[in-house]
Amino acid sequence: MTHHISFAILPVLTLPGRIDWTIRFSEIIFDKPPYLVLQAIPDFPVGNDHLAERGIVWDVFSLIDSIKRPGAYQVLTCDCGYAPDAGLEEPVLVSHPDASTVVWELDIFGLRPALDDALAVTGAGFVQLVFARDQYEADIRALLRALLRAAQAPVATKTLDSQVYGLEYLLANYPTYDSLCIEMLEPDTQGLALERLLELDASELWQRTPMWPAGTLIEFGFFSHGDEHELIRVNGKLSGQLWPEWYFTRWEVLAAFKNWLSHTQRAFALKSVTSLSTEIGRNEFVLLRESDRQRCHEAGKLFAATVQASLQEGETAPGVTVRYCESPLYAAEAGSFLAGSEEHG
Repeated sequence: MTHHISFAILPVLTLPGRIDWTIRFSEIIFDKPPYLVLQAIPDFPVGNDHLAERGIVWDVFSLIDSIKRPGAYQVLTCDCGYAPDAGLEEPVLVSHPDASTVVWELDIFGLRPALDDALAVTGAGFVQLVFARDQYEADIRALLRALLRAAQAPVATKTLDSQVYGLEYLLANYPTYDSLCIEMLEPDTQGLALERLLELDASELWQRTPMWPAGTLIEFGFFSHGDEHELIRVNGKLSGQLWPEWYFTRWEVLAAFKNWLSHTQRAFALKSVTSLSTEIGRNEFVLLRESDRQRCHEAGKLFAATVQASLQEGETAPGVTVRYCESPLYAAEAGSFLAGSEEHG
């Protein structure tokens, strides 16, 4: 008998959402001349009170993108630009269920450093924040204006917080500098965040767009590509650039995705790779047990169906088809390699 698992799980907590922030000058970089680093520290319902100390900041560009299109966004990230460095292992899942609402779903375990410590005792699950779209957009525009104002005006050193890294050294060794300019916005992943910020207009129209064009075919499966498997194929093509999770809007999709992959592991991560067939690439997925084969494919079908349902919500991606493809997978325990060729809608 095949048992189908449902991931229509209720959130641990649902609250009205708002976007707020604290403009922060985190440190002084001693270049010629010295300059300040600018950050926006997040403030939101269920947010932790110690985000600055934990190096967690708003990514204003991701926030703007989340207005335009639903999807998974690292709106909360590390000040260095690499979210896992701050212990943030999952993006925020953003849906647009209707024209007047934006919903965030935050994985408690994956985003634990950013969330109120009281949520840690709940273990697995997610928190849901529901925003009125007009207010959501207004908050993000206000954040953008605040960053633009801060970035364009020199800052008097006497007004700087004593916690600004490097301030004591500046006062002792550069007494003639009574003000500093902003030359960096964090996160600064590609080195041009401040320049990108200064090109933005907080009053420009942010047009809503669907996640995928109508008529797109999305297939999930274990598709061979060199020495690895890709998990998503769009209109019959592998890009090598896509990761399925970028397109999740609901926590139940994330849960279904993890359930699908729970039956497999990358070949390089197995305790013993010497017993694997030489045909298996180190980055390919392999079944942990032969007995998991059918369960894995059933989980894949459920995942594809869950994605399909999420894309049909509101104007997320109307007219898009999602299906699961049974693909050949090697079973590590049995040392077998069985092919599946059926494609399931």
